Amino acid sequence: MKLKNMLDRYGIYLFLSAFVSVYFVMFRELRHQFLTGQVVGLLNGEFELRTLAKLMFFFLIALIVFLLLDKFKHIFIYIDRYRYFIGAAIIIICTIFELSGSSMGVYNVYFGHGFDTPKDLYNKGVIFGVPRIIRGDEFAVFTPMNISQQYNDYGDVSKILRGASTDVTTFYATPSFSVATIFRPFMWGYLLLGSAKGLAFYWVSRLVCLFLVSYEFGKVLTDKRKVLSAGFATVITFSQTIQWWYSTNGLMEMFIFGQLAIVLIYYLIHTDVLWKKVIISLGMAECAMGYLLAYYPAQQIPLAYVFAAMAIYVLISNRRLIKAKDVLCLILSVVVFGGTLLLVVYHSWDTFKVVLNTVYPGQRVDTGGEVSFIQLFQYIVSIFTPVDTNNLVSADSNVCDSAVFYSMFPIGIVCSIVAMIKNRKADLLYILLIIIEVFLIIYCVIGIPEIVARISLLSHSLSIRVLEILGFIDIILLFRFLSHKAQKTEKSKPKIFVFALVSFIIVIGAALVIRTLYISESGGSIVLWILAGLTIIWIAYLVLYGSVNHREKLAITLIVIMAISGLSVNPIQKGIDVVTEDELVTDIRNTVESDSDALWMVVGDSYVMNNVPITAGAKTINSTNTYPNIDLWEKIDPDGGYNYVYNRYSHIIMNVTDNDTSFELLDRNPPDVIIVNVNKRDLKKLGVSYILSNRQLSEYNFRLISERNNYYLYEVT
Repeated sequence: MKLKNMLDRYGIYLFLSAFVSVYFVMFRELRHQFLTGQVVGLLNGEFELRTLAKLMFFFLIALIVFLLLDKFKHIFIYIDRYRYFIGAAIIIICTIFELSGSSMGVYNVYFGHGFDTPKDLYNKGVIFGVPRIIRGDEFAVFTPMNISQQYNDYGDVSKILRGASTDVTTFYATPSFSVATIFRPFMWGYLLLGSAKGLAFYWVSRLVCLFLVSYEFGKVLTDKRKVLSAGFATVITFSQTIQWWYSTNGLMEMFIFGQLAIVLIYYLIHTDVLWKKVIISLGMAECAMGYLLAYYPAQQIPLAYVFAAMAIYVLISNRRLIKAKDVLCLILSVVVFGGTLLLVVYHSWDTFKVVLNTVYPGQRVDTGGEVSFIQLFQYIVSIFTPVDTNNLVSADSNVCDSAVFYSMFPIGIVCSIVAMIKNRKADLLYILLIIIEVFLIIYCVIGIPEIVARISLLSHSLSIRVLEILGFIDIILLFRFLSHKAQKTEKSKPKIFVFALVSFIIVIGAALVIRTLYISESGGSIVLWILAGLTIIWIAYLVLYGSVNHREKLAITLIVIMAISGLSVNPIQKGIDVVTEDELVTDIRNTVESDSDALWMVVGDSYVMNNVPITAGAKTINSTNTYPNIDLWEKIDPDGGYNYVYNRYSHIIMNVTDNDTSFELLDRNPPDVIIVNVNKRDLKKLGVSYILSNRQLSEYNFRLISERNNYYLYEVT
């Protein structure tokens, strides 16, 4: 075989092996950094012989694996054929062994134990990766709330959260026996299996379902081209957007139910069996409710534009196949959706009224204009944020807000326009998505008048959240283009000016991203910048200047890159003992068992510990307030002078003081952290009986119950 032919066939494996080797080495260095605080190796710009030896070792291992997979690639036929059985097996195994991606291992640091060796991580259930401190919304808010429900018998109203009757079926909904939970199937594991296995089921079932649903959505998008569909599913499921926001904001549910609704519409039209149509219509109602109950309009609204465009495209492109019974089934779906929606709203109407009247998020109005054009190219380095969370993030942002889809902007939109011009034929889906993308880019980068924002409902969104949805549109456009390109039998090479134009835009964008985001003076991430540049150039070549057969190489490239980077974000955590069996939590649980109706309060410098008592069933007034407890705060603020501060979704940092009680809103984005300085005399007004504190409060003559690693449990006397 000639050298040219060998490189043409195996060159992709050489590139991917290099990518995998660099990523693995840096991931090991990240784990070392987590344990010791020392930045070494490639992350620190060091090219020692030992580092090069590790790179070569992982390179050879990866290359061997890729060559074996290439030799036995027929196995993927069986993987595709039995994908649902494989997915079910993964869910069952991970649930049995209580494996999740929670970062609750971080609590071992907050509890004062820390991690010094890999064995310490393993002993606390972290069997892969590192827990992410930045994921506080997951391990310090949502997961503790779900665990607390076992002490509430999974009722739809909890007195543990906020220390008052709290509707747990709406905002930041937890597992409960309620109508709403019918449309939250990933919560069912908690109800049937308890907290540890429920968390595992919640985590892995969403991952498997998102991949399988995205694969089916990809087949609708690409006219059933399986290789492209697998690439599409991987790009979506293992994207940085999904993985860094995995268990908050309901983002995964939006993509699962939104994409599934489009797939169901497609199959409703393409099946002639009436009972199947009825089941599909009920499934569509489930999807509509599941999507709506995510309760996060910042992403729901712009994403709804995309799914609406897809629905219009599917219906119009298949209009000749639509029959009267299809229309009746759609009506049935709407009726079922409307009826269940009324039940949910009726049950939680008081909660909805409270939330709508909050300062945040109820009265928030956003007109956009807070994203720079440069951020549209942020995807170039976003895939490396799991191994380098410092050098790849701008000073005024964080790694989660910097996490976006690997959209390959502007390849998708440019290719779509060129394809229509070249073919002299308009494509409905191209046109709809391009119109939406242009409008959303204007909203993000320039901003729109308030009246337009309100009419379009984008007033309830945020520029940084819409940026993530823009990436999804770019991916759809790109894979749509690739599916059209795949229909051609001859080598398809666009005019050289198209390749030059797109390459120029990408290079300029990458340069601007580097200049804007590369804030480290150590030069530690220079390897990542080189690898990021080579990756996007390789992908651009496969899309724009390769033959039709290059679409398979593109899919393989995206599958490997996205799977490696996506799976590196979250750890693999076994069980929940790191929290529930800690001595501090055990002391709280023992106290609750002897005085179950008492109210608790957490005193500290951070909100991270505020939800620890609820994992032991303690009724905690400053656990995360998903909506404000106005009646409680008015007991110490009878004139309502601080209503603007506490009338919001809030994390509440509380202190005991000899001075007058006061409230303070921290200057941060989002505006959801408040400080309450409570005079000791006002504790009785709040009804607080017990305090968990990270500092001694002996001057207030509270009775000390226990002390664990500089955490103190007090009884208020």
